Amino acid sequence: MIKKGLTLAFALMLMVSSSFAQKGKTVTFTGTVKFPDTENKYPIYLGKYEGEGFKRAFKAIDSTKLDANNNFSFKVPADKPDFYQVRVYYFDRIDFWSENDNIHVNVRGIDTAKMKIKNPPYIYMENTSAANDVINDVNLASYLNYQNMIAVSQEMYKAGLAKEPKWIEYMKNGYDALSKDMDFRIKYLVHKYRDQPSVLYALNNLSTKRDQELIMSTLDNLIKKFPNLAQAKERKKEILNGIAQAAKIADGQKTPDFAFPDLNGKKWGPKDFRGKYLIIDFWASWCGPCRQEIPHLKEVYKKYKDQGLEILSVSVDAKPAAWKKALDEERMTWPQINAVESKPVMADYLFSGIPYLVVVDKEGKIVEKNVRGESLDKAMEKIFGK
Repeated sequence: MIKKGLTLAFALMLMVSSSFAQKGKTVTFTGTVKFPDTENKYPIYLGKYEGEGFKRAFKAIDSTKLDANNNFSFKVPADKPDFYQVRVYYFDRIDFWSENDNIHVNVRGIDTAKMKIKNPPYIYMENTSAANDVINDVNLASYLNYQNMIAVSQEMYKAGLAKEPKWIEYMKNGYDALSKDMDFRIKYLVHKYRDQPSVLYALNNLSTKRDQELIMSTLDNLIKKFPNLAQAKERKKEILNGIAQAAKIADGQKTPDFAFPDLNGKKWGPKDFRGKYLIIDFWASWCGPCRQEIPHLKEVYKKYKDQGLEILSVSVDAKPAAWKKALDEERMTWPQINAVESKPVMADYLFSGIPYLVVVDKEGKIVEKNVRGESLDKAMEKIFGK
């Protein structure tokens, strides 16, 4: 009888154990919102980024609402540690590493300022271990860097108004100094947290071209220390693929080909301009700097068109109507095409920001990349002379 009872008890234990294993390990992410969305217009999401390179995109896996005390909570999968993100009303975004920490945050919520400006707040994650301390520290460095950029911009503006030559000259290197300071801080954090899987978050702030040695040695250390850390292996593979692609579009290499339709449906690409020098102008209707560069492009086109220069403007607008409206406003006289699905061409040319201009020679080889304004003028002078 006793033996039978023990057998039943053991079976029950197996059932409970099996049930728990199916559910998997979780951690809790909680938050308190100071200014809630009283009209319930915006959700609170839990999700993660999926895909590689330019195809990476946020995918929501859960959503919730506030309770009566303006609190929210998520149970987050932690059986396979990974990066997740909580989005509060699309205004506040909190990245974290889901493994052992039950995290709490206090967020502002709805922006109540009369004049709304793009200046994201710093959100501190409470109850963190070293795994999420690295994210807290990186975000603080980024936040302070952004605030200092605002301060430098204001001082540069005031120096210009004062018309004080020494002050203006002193402020010329303001942004460079901030960039060097940020670079130093991030590299310090990479060294400090090099044995934490979540140091991958800090690596996002380094240049794969300039800091390749540090990035690769950090990844190799993680792969050796955590053989099952797929994120480190994937990052290394992505970087190696990027290096290979960069070699393919180095100056002197053939331009990657593409073809997109103009307003009449005719497709254009770099091959259509063989025998001419070509400027490929990647832009969008919503991009202020792109629109500001257009008058200068018109001047360049007018100056060198008769000497064999052509321009191909490639809009990365996802909405053709916005592109067409911008064309009516800008009145550009060279071929205009729209890459609605722009990620493949952006990956081929390795750019994420616009405007992005590429100068191509008569044989379809790249002369220079990422030029605009004065640097574009210098590139034209090398080809055509002054």
